Amino acid sequence: MPTVRGWLVALIGIGLIVANQGFGAQALGQIGLALVVLVLVAVIVVRSGRHNLQVNHALHPFRVGAGKTVTVTVDVLNRGRGSAPLILLEDRIPAQLSLRARFAFTGVEARGRRQATYKLRPALRGRYRIGPFEISYLDPFSLAKKSALIGEATDLLVHPRVEQLTMPRDLGERRSLSISALRRPTGSEGEDFYTLREYIEGDDLRKIHWPSTAKKQRFMIRQEETPWHNRATIVLDDRRAAHPLSSDTFERAVEAAASLVDLYHRSGFSFRLTAAHEPGFPSSRGPDHYSRCLDLLATVGLRSPDTTALASDDPLLLARFAELEARQTAEGALVIAGGDVTPDTAIALARLRRRFRQVVVVSYPSHRFGTGDTRARWEGERRTVEGVRLLARSGVRCVVLGPGDSFRNAWGSLSRAQAGGEQTWEQKPERV
Repeated sequence: MPTVRGWLVALIGIGLIVANQGFGAQALGQIGLALVVLVLVAVIVVRSGRHNLQVNHALHPFRVGAGKTVTVTVDVLNRGRGSAPLILLEDRIPAQLSLRARFAFTGVEARGRRQATYKLRPALRGRYRIGPFEISYLDPFSLAKKSALIGEATDLLVHPRVEQLTMPRDLGERRSLSISALRRPTGSEGEDFYTLREYIEGDDLRKIHWPSTAKKQRFMIRQEETPWHNRATIVLDDRRAAHPLSSDTFERAVEAAASLVDLYHRSGFSFRLTAAHEPGFPSSRGPDHYSRCLDLLATVGLRSPDTTALASDDPLLLARFAELEARQTAEGALVIAGGDVTPDTAIALARLRRRFRQVVVVSYPSHRFGTGDTRARWEGERRTVEGVRLLARSGVRCVVLGPGDSFRNAWGSLSRAQAGGEQTWEQKPERV
């Protein structure tokens, strides 16, 4: 099809031909005819080329944390027998990324290749669809253009922001949870060991059993104690009822859950990630499990029980706690990342203390992120303080944060919490 410029040139040519008929100016008619023919030739050039373009893009990396840079490489290959005219290429990018990627390639010869790169810096977690390309062929005078979609779309997965956490110490102990007194001997003494197993990333290299390693041609580890205490469960509260005033509380809870996944992965724990509505993944460890958990956190969203029930009547978190309580094996840690803490949740967590060495609640109260009046905020703060005190009496530790609070600093304060009784209320209430 002719471009705007092509239509204007064609109209001018037709006008000159009409002027030739009216005034008898043969030169004007010849010029007008030449302009019309030029537009027709331009249309034929862009529509009947012997080029065959293949356009692809590669994302490096295709998984990235929020705020990190992604490099996109655009590759154009002409597989046809003729050269391609002027090419305008635009990569379709979601509006959330606030970027337009446009390129111009002049004359790609047969079997020729062109490459270009651009960078993305996604600020929010999620799954973004990059592509396909919108390609436009133009003649040298830009009188005609042919547009089409080419190439395939590629998914970019943006993980939540991760803060580097450290393992909290047991109350009253000078050691971290991973080497706490919760370890149970298996009856082995001296240099004897319980069993052998294959090496998993994060294991202590000093426990490699070299004779078995040489025999099996892979690293084998001496299992000197049962590893059940090195398991953790992370629960994300994805109920809309727990985040009634602002979705910012949920986004912060997701980032907290991602930071905990990173912590237990680096610490060599076997950990499980689950949510009220999402079953998540069973307990495991290793790079693949770590990536699967972060992929889930990249796309998880707030959900209600169904279309008929009220959001405030969502019982799925309590059902998830009942499922954890029914298990027979004990674990090292249970961490819940969510919004408002209700009395029902506090009671359920108190019952879970017998199964977990440590139970921690990371709460982002909705009144601290909302836009309510002063009275509503102070009332919400009073409920939060009462909930924390109720949990503290059961031995459950709480981390309560507001919009400007650092999760890393608040998590580090767990090692300084008071043993027994009521915990220190270190987080300052929001000023109003």
